[in-house]
Amino acid sequence: MATCGLDFGTSNSTVALPSGQVLAIDPGNAAPRLFRSVLFFPEEGKSIFAGAAAIEEYLQRSEGRFIQSIKGWLPSSSFTATQIRNKALKLEDLVALLLRRIREQAERAAGHALDEVTLGRPAVFSTDPVSDARAQERLRRAAELAGFRSIRFVIEPIAAALTYEATLDRDELVLVADFGAGTSDLTLMRLGPNRRGAQDRRADVVASDGVHVGGDRFDAEIMRHKLLRTFGAGSTYLVSGKRMPIPNHIVNKLLSWHEMSFIRERFTQQLIELMLHESDNVPAIEALFDLIEENLGYRLYRAIEAAKIRLSTARETIIEFDEARIQIRAPITRAELEGFAKPLLDALSACTAKLLDTAQVRAEAIDAVFLTGGSSQIPAVRALFADRFGEARLRTADAFTSVAEGLGRSAGAETR
Repeated sequence: MATCGLDFGTSNSTVALPSGQVLAIDPGNAAPRLFRSVLFFPEEGKSIFAGAAAIEEYLQRSEGRFIQSIKGWLPSSSFTATQIRNKALKLEDLVALLLRRIREQAERAAGHALDEVTLGRPAVFSTDPVSDARAQERLRRAAELAGFRSIRFVIEPIAAALTYEATLDRDELVLVADFGAGTSDLTLMRLGPNRRGAQDRRADVVASDGVHVGGDRFDAEIMRHKLLRTFGAGSTYLVSGKRMPIPNHIVNKLLSWHEMSFIRERFTQQLIELMLHESDNVPAIEALFDLIEENLGYRLYRAIEAAKIRLSTARETIIEFDEARIQIRAPITRAELEGFAKPLLDALSACTAKLLDTAQVRAEAIDAVFLTGGSSQIPAVRALFADRFGEARLRTADAFTSVAEGLGRSAGAETR
C-alpha cells in the first residue's frame, strides 16, 4: 500500500509524500499545492464542486449551498446532519466528500494509488475529552468513507516539527507553534539527527497544548470593530410601538461568515423585512438584507482577509467591498488590528506560559521557536514570541505546507 500525509485544514488542505514532497492537488488554485477546504452544491442539478472549482462556481452562481470551515464542527454534538437537495448528509459525509476529492487529486499528482494516510489533528479539538474524541472519530470515519484503508493520526505541531527537524544538524529543544484558521497549537519537542527517522516520537514530546485562536478569529474582530455598523449593529426598529435593538443572534452570526446562512431561516428573514420598513438606519438594514439574501458573506470575508494580509507588511490599508447595496471603504491600521486582537493575543500568550509551566522549562532553555501557519505572518503574533524568546531564536518555513510535509515524513517513517 502507498502512503501519504494529509493536513485537513479549516481553510486549506495539503498532501505530501514520505519524501516530504508536497503535491500539487488543486490545479485550479493560484497556489496549486493548497486545496481549499470548501464544497459547493448548486441549487439545480446533481453536481458537487470542491476546492477552487467550488469557489469559482459559487461566485458565478451564488444560488446553492457553499460549505466552508467544516473542520470546526467536528467536535460539535449539535451538528449531526444537514439537508442538501432534500437529502440529509451527515457531517462525516461532507468531510468524506472533501477527503475523497483530495485523495483523487493527490493520486493523479503522485501517479499511483494512495491507500494509507497519516492525518493531522489539532493538539486540542476541544477541551472536553468527549468532544475531542468525537472529533477524531468523525475524521477517521470520513477518511474511511473517502477510500483510505489504513489511517493514523499525528498532532499537527508535531508534524510541523518534523519538517523543521529535516533541516537540523544538531539536537535542539524546539517550541513549535502551528497557527491554523481555527486553532493555534503548541508543542515542545526534542528534535535533531539523533532522533530523526524513529517510528514513535511520543517520547520526544515534552509538552503540548492548544487554544481556540486562529486566523478566522482575527477576521471576526475586524468585522466586529470596523464593519458591523454597516450591517445595522447599534440601530433600532419599531415593533408594537417600542424601539428595539437589532437582535444579538443576528449580529453575532455576522462574525462568522459560514454561519450567515443560518440567518436565512424564515423567522429571521421576516424580521429583517420588518426592519427594512421600521429601522432608524434603513441603508444598513438594506445592506444586511443583501448580504444574506445574495450570499455575499464569502466575498465580504475574502475582502476582510485580504486587508488583514496586507497589514502584515503595511501599517495601514483599506477594506474595500462593493456589491449590491453594500459599499464599504473602511480604513484600518495595523495598530487598530492589534488593539482589536488583544484578547486573542493574550490568550495565546497565556497558553504559551502554561505550556512552559507544565513542562517546567524556562524560556531561556529553548533552542528555537518554529512558527508556521497563516497567522504566524501577523506581526503582533511574531512579536509575542520574539518578546518572550528573542528574535534570533525564531524560525519559519512555508506557512501553509510545513504540516503536510511533516505528516508525509511521519507516514514514511511508520512504513519503514
